[in-house]
Amino acid sequence: MTSAMTRIVNGYVRLKDRRALEELQTQRRKLIETLQSLDGPLDAASPIKQNQDELAIIEAGLAQLG
Repeated sequence: MTSAMTRIVNGYVRLKDRRALEELQTQRRKLIETLQSLDGPLDAASPIKQNQDELAIIEAGLAQLG
């Protein structure tokens, strides 16, 4: 998904769509928070890491917009 997220972010950067990137950022942050709060036998480390990687891509896109 990370390569797909890179393409999505690049598209939003080309369109200068800060709002869309900020929405993606908020969504990923909430998802990470939810995954971190899970209890039980589910190992959420991998999905947390994937979402953190995608969040970094989104934040880099926002930085490009200034």
